[in-house]
Order: sequence, then C-alpha cells, then structure tokens
Amino acid sequence: MIGPKVQALVSSPCGSGSVADAKSAAARPITEDSSYTEAVQRHGAGDFAQAIRLYRQVLAREPANARVHDNLGHALVSLGKFDEAVCAFRNAASYEQGNAEYFFNLGYALAVQGELEQAVAAYGQATALRTDFAEAHFRLGCVLLENGQVAEGFAHFMRRAELVYGIGPPPKGTTPEPEHKRRHDREQRDYLAGGRAPPDAPAVWEIFQIEDGGRLGGPAVNPTNASPALLAQWRESWPQLVVIDNFLTEAALAKLRRYCAGSTIWRRIYQAGYIGAVPEDGFSSPFLAQIAEEIRSTFSGILAAHDLHYLGAFKYDSELSTGTNIHADRSAVNVNFYITPDNANLDPQSGGLDIWDVAVPSGEDMRKYNGDEAALRDFLRRSNARMTRIPHRANRAIIFKSDFFHKTSDCRFQNGYLNKRINVSLLFGRLGALTK
Repeated sequence: MIGPKVQALVSSPCGSGSVADAKSAAARPITEDSSYTEAVQRHGAGDFAQAIRLYRQVLAREPANARVHDNLGHALVSLGKFDEAVCAFRNAASYEQGNAEYFFNLGYALAVQGELEQAVAAYGQATALRTDFAEAHFRLGCVLLENGQVAEGFAHFMRRAELVYGIGPPPKGTTPEPEHKRRHDREQRDYLAGGRAPPDAPAVWEIFQIEDGGRLGGPAVNPTNASPALLAQWRESWPQLVVIDNFLTEAALAKLRRYCAGSTIWRRIYQAGYIGAVPEDGFSSPFLAQIAEEIRSTFSGILAAHDLHYLGAFKYDSELSTGTNIHADRSAVNVNFYITPDNANLDPQSGGLDIWDVAVPSGEDMRKYNGDEAALRDFLRRSNARMTRIPHRANRAIIFKSDFFHKTSDCRFQNGYLNKRINVSLLFGRLGALTK
C-alpha cells in the first residue's frame, strides 16, 4: 500500500493522462513509435536536447507511457534540468506505481533539488517495492542523513551492506589487491578464527560479519569535556581547533575497538597503504549512530548548526602506508579521533595529525590543491604556513575547521592485527558555513 506521503508524490501527473491509464500503458509494448527509436539513439549518442524533443513527441501521442517519461527524465538530468526531470519521473512513477526504478529515479531528482522529505518518501517507496534494492537503501540512507535522521539513515546503510555482502556471492575486490590489504585480511582471518585460521577457512572478503553494535545504555561520548573553556578555545584558536582527551567513555571505547576488530567492514582500499570502512559497507551500527548523535549534542556549541554528512574509519599498516596526503575537506567541521592503544605506538611524539594554519583560499577550487601535492606544498611555502603536529593518543579527538590543510602524521606502530592505527572521522556541515 502506498503511504500518504508517497501517494501525494505520484497521484497527480505533471502532464496529460491520468493514473487510471497506468495499467493499460504498462500492458502495451513500450512503443512502436519511430520517434521513440530515434529518441533512444539520440539519447545514447549524447544529443540530449534532440532526444528530449523526440520523447515529448511520443508522449503527445502516448501520454501514459511510463517508460518514455522515465527516459525523458534521464535526458533532462543530463542537461541539468532537474525541475523538469522531477516532473518526468513523477509521471513515470504515477503511471506504473509498482516499478521501484521509477521511484528511485524520482528520489534522485528530488534530492538534487533539496526536496529531502519528498526524496525520502520516493526512495522509501522504492525499497518497499523491492526490499533487496541495495542502491535505493544506500541513497535513502544518504538523504536521511542529510535530513538529520542519523539512526534511520544508518539502518538503511546497514541494510545495503547486508544485501551486498551477506546475501549471495560477495563481490570481488580489487584484483590484484595491494599487499597492505592482503596482510590485513590474513590477520583478520586469524583473529576471527581465534588463532591460526585453518586452510579451508573462508577469506575475509567472503564473510559478512558484524560484531555487536547495539546502543550503550549509558553515554558513549564523555560529557565532561564540553566546557565553556573548550568553546572559548574553539572560537579563539588559530588554526581553529581543539584537542580533547578521554573523548569516549571507557565502555564505548572498548566496544568500538571490538566492533572494528571483529567486523568485516574494511573493504575500501587506498593505494597510499591504508584501508577504510564506510557506513554502506557496515560501519553503521546503532552504536555508531549513537556516537555520531552524541558528538553533535555534546559539543553543540561547535556543531549544533552543522548536520553530519560523512562518517568513516581508516586503518593503517605503518610499514606499508604513507598515510593521507595533504588535503582539505569539503565540510565545515571535522571530528577526528583515535582508538588504537597507546602501547602500540612506537613514536609517541607523532602518529596523529599535522595541520597547517592556512585554509583553501576563498573562491578557489579545493580540487586544484587536493589533487596536486607539489603545487599544494609550494602554496604552503609561499604562504609561510606553519604546521602544528598533534601526536596520536588513544581516545584523543581533534575537532578542527575542515578547510585548513592537514594530513596524517608520520606513524610507526607495532606489528599485529590489534596494533594497527585506526582513526574515525566525521564531517559536519558544508564548506563555507560559519564555524564561530
């Protein structure tokens, strides 16, 4: 049954025809109209304007043809005409209300337009019609997150992970995988086996296993850190940052370590020698949603104006990794914290974050700097930029303004699966938003 929000999305087509025509339209072939054949050819060749003209000719004769409306919507998206694309996808969904793809496409166009509640409804209908629609669960998670609904979004990210990695044959990773990923997976395989894994044990990439990720009964983020002195430091420091020790409660830190060790979530590969975990691959338990929500509420003086729009974890093999390059992030505020025990760190004066007191110049494209390390270092030299090194400490967090250039400090950690350096990063707000 279509819920009230979704019913409102699809009950009034933008063009001629009526919802009652949908069944007869769906029963006919897509169309025998020669204009349609030419439209598809033009569309495929990238001549979107001509394809749009021809699709509309077909619809003048077959106004209830859902597939043509959908194709028209895709062509309009290609030209950036999202208002008209919403109308086309709305028509497709109204004339064939059982087609999950049409609701998915409608959700995309609405999300681009910033119509988040309607996008949630459209993606929600896509997942209701096809419960195994992994990409729709992912997109629904994204718009829920953007709409400030962290827990709800994370539930759909986790559903996407279950569908992709837990049902049917898992997708193959990069071939050949780099040594740092192979080493990690061998070590995690042994860890999951409780010792040396037997030869017939499945490879880590074949397993979808999530450690206990239920919410804690008490706080996850240490509430005592949110002091007036911290907020004053945030407003007055340059570069704009604060360092917070004992960031998570002891129970939360222990639980997060277990989650990161026992969950087969480390599926993103970075050629600089580290790997990552993201929500759509299973780094999205209710416990992680609790951490994200509590970070924003605990440090509301810094983050209240900024919604969460990214969460990820990164794990480094310090023998094989050079860490992240110097970069800035397309957000307002970063929260970066470390969970590896201090006794794993062989260089207590490093292993954390290097941050410069120079931001991306106003009006310039961040990609120009993030994509060219040599040019960026030259820019920092010409700007007389000063670097501050914040050493790694277990359960230390660094909150900083995202557009300051920063990178992973040089790090040396002990060998062994549980000794690998792990940091969790959250991005809040949009680039250019006020942070004071």
